[in-house]
Amino acid sequence: RLERLQRVVTKLQMESGLCEEQLNQADALLQADMRLLAAGKVPQKAAEVERDLNNADIMIRQLFNDVQSLKDGRHPQGEQMYRRVYRLHERLVSIRTEYNLRLKSGAPVTAVTAVSVASGQRRPEPDEAPLRYLQDLLAWVEENQRRVAVAEWGADLPTVETHLGAHRGLHRAVEEFRAKVERARADEVRPLGCWGTPGPPRVGQGRGLSPPVAPPNSSKSRLRHLESLHGFVSAATKELLWPPQREEEEVAFDWSPPPPAMAAKKESYS
Repeated sequence: RLERLQRVVTKLQMESGLCEEQLNQADALLQADMRLLAAGKVPQKAAEVERDLNNADIMIRQLFNDVQSLKDGRHPQGEQMYRRVYRLHERLVSIRTEYNLRLKSGAPVTAVTAVSVASGQRRPEPDEAPLRYLQDLLAWVEENQRRVAVAEWGADLPTVETHLGAHRGLHRAVEEFRAKVERARADEVRPLGCWGTPGPPRVGQGRGLSPPVAPPNSSKSRLRHLESLHGFVSAATKELLWPPQREEEEVAFDWSPPPPAMAAKKESYS
């Protein structure tokens, strides 16, 4: 049993290293495309970034399954390996969020604007940058609302833990998103005489747009339900594991002389 669990540890160490390399590659490609966008060029590596992120996602799901087998077997490195895989998952969520927000949904407005001004290119209209920024925020909200709406729950402890870890990372991104929402709201109500021009109309005014609203309520609700589900499934799993563990003790009980302490044995058996 210990040899089997040690092989799982060795496998986790090797495959988590490969997964980290996959994430490093995805991040490097993403940053390269972000530099192209900032220079006003078309990104080249979006498909490769998405492929690498999907591959890393599949690897991490398997790693969580292996970690659960360590924890079920009470291996001393189980918690350490769990933290290692959880950090990989957090990084996956972070890179995927940046990819969805800044590359998949459009160019990062502030970076493009800064490069254009510095290089002497045409300055955007006074309300153009806030409007495009608002559109990016709306696209981010819609993408993550969709992710929350279609996300699965899991039917066993490893998959529930995987979904819980994934959503904790997403929920942190949602909380950090509040600052961007507040900036968009400030742009909506504040005159922006940025380049010596009169302040523009409110962002979205007359264009069918309204300030973005981050999805904190649905995200909090899913997080709360996942934590409740995780608590239930953890307790249920312990209960389900109790009979075979007790059976193993009974089968392995030593009945050879000297006679066992029968009073204690009766107490245990009852």
